[in-house]
Amino acid sequence: MPSYTSPSQSCLLLNEGTSYLLEMRSDGLTLSSSDSHPLFELKESILLAQGTLDDAQQIHLAYIKASGDFCYSVILPTGHHQTMSLGRLDIRTQRFDRLLLFPAGKEIHIFYASSHYGLPDVWRITHLFWNGQTWKSALLGEVVHPRYPLYHVLMDSRSNLHVLMMTFLGSRSVLLASMFNGTFYLWSKRQEVLTIPREVVDMTAVITPQDEGHLFWAAKQPASDRFEIGHGIQSKLNDFKSTWRIDAPPATNLEGPLKGLGAIESQGILNLLVNINQAVLFQVQERSWKPVLAHSGDFFSLHIAQKAERTTTYTHWLGIAGQEAPLFAQELSLVRTSSLNGTPQVSVHQDNSLQVAPHGKNLPQTTTDGIDAQAISGQGNSLACTAQAPPPTTSEQTNPQETSNDSSSSRHLSLIFSDLKESTTHITSNLEYLSEKVNSLPEVLELLKELKTKNDQTLNTLQQLETQVHHIQTQREVAAKKGFWQRWLT
Repeated sequence: MPSYTSPSQSCLLLNEGTSYLLEMRSDGLTLSSSDSHPLFELKESILLAQGTLDDAQQIHLAYIKASGDFCYSVILPTGHHQTMSLGRLDIRTQRFDRLLLFPAGKEIHIFYASSHYGLPDVWRITHLFWNGQTWKSALLGEVVHPRYPLYHVLMDSRSNLHVLMMTFLGSRSVLLASMFNGTFYLWSKRQEVLTIPREVVDMTAVITPQDEGHLFWAAKQPASDRFEIGHGIQSKLNDFKSTWRIDAPPATNLEGPLKGLGAIESQGILNLLVNINQAVLFQVQERSWKPVLAHSGDFFSLHIAQKAERTTTYTHWLGIAGQEAPLFAQELSLVRTSSLNGTPQVSVHQDNSLQVAPHGKNLPQTTTDGIDAQAISGQGNSLACTAQAPPPTTSEQTNPQETSNDSSSSRHLSLIFSDLKESTTHITSNLEYLSEKVNSLPEVLELLKELKTKNDQTLNTLQQLETQVHHIQTQREVAAKKGFWQRWLT
């Protein structure tokens, strides 16, 4: 599976009616609308980036620069944007991977994994949380994997976050789960919810609008290059009584090596992509998983961030070289952006039919005849701005009213980020004050040692005085008794 820190990768940001393409290169990144118009560009070297949409049609971006600067941007469909710094990361001793972003009204959740170069197999999962006033940070735990961190985040309909972490313990893989309560802002204790008696090499997860969680994983077959695709289900993620259970596997004996695994829910249908020597699309038919389409060709890594009415899905996917559309886009019923190099712009209608531009060509159609039978022997995974963004305008359709709306939205964003900058400045000053106090700690400790030494000396002196006083009192009592007997005898 391609690394998430690849210097060149693309991410398709989708919601029910809009799509944007986020392209990351070694020299920067570009966010383009469906008509290929750039809305946001950054001409600096980027290590990692991720984007998503919110309910107000705003684009949220989080990215790590090669300098170590961790930044967050909010972008309106008009192109107006505001950016703030989240701090500086230590990129000299650590590598970073798997960046996820979940805006929920005025609250922002950012997740990322970091691994020390000295312990490259151990990944730490970090959660950054903006509660509308300040940033909070929490360490969620560690997972072990030699190439990339196996963890996923799901958000249910009540804005609760569910982190699923897969780690290998030598002879078995364990799924650990933790929930973030969206009302009380608390993380639950990590719990072991599934045990897989094999080494899991990849995983992905998806949540349905009914809050049903689905987990897919690829596990190695013992002493073989083959692997199986497993499937776990939790009927209600926000119900404490509901537990994870292992369901029928989509495939049990696939020929490796595994190149990628992705899952997405569309129009009530779960779609599972397994990339082996060819890309295979699995769907549930007649209550069992079956490979419905396969495609061989020149693919590139295309990540999908899909924002639906009640769910947000991040998944690894594939794209066909020369086109921005995801592989199997027709079967997924996804809105597609315009294609590269003059290829057609395609949109999806309610009847799931494709409408191609007059000068375009239809994409190659694939059927189940293209599936390799040997490869598939087992058939059977408040930084968020609340202002309503005005509709995008072009140079041919601009009037004073629209210009006023754009300026109002821009001013609104500026006010919000101005407050955030003041808050950040206040936090920085507090940190500097604490830093000064921390720097003075050695002197304080030395003073405490001197006080302790003096206190010990004082206690020793008091003990000596107490012994002397006790000795004097004893002598007096003996003398008094001796005088009495002498008087009585005479």
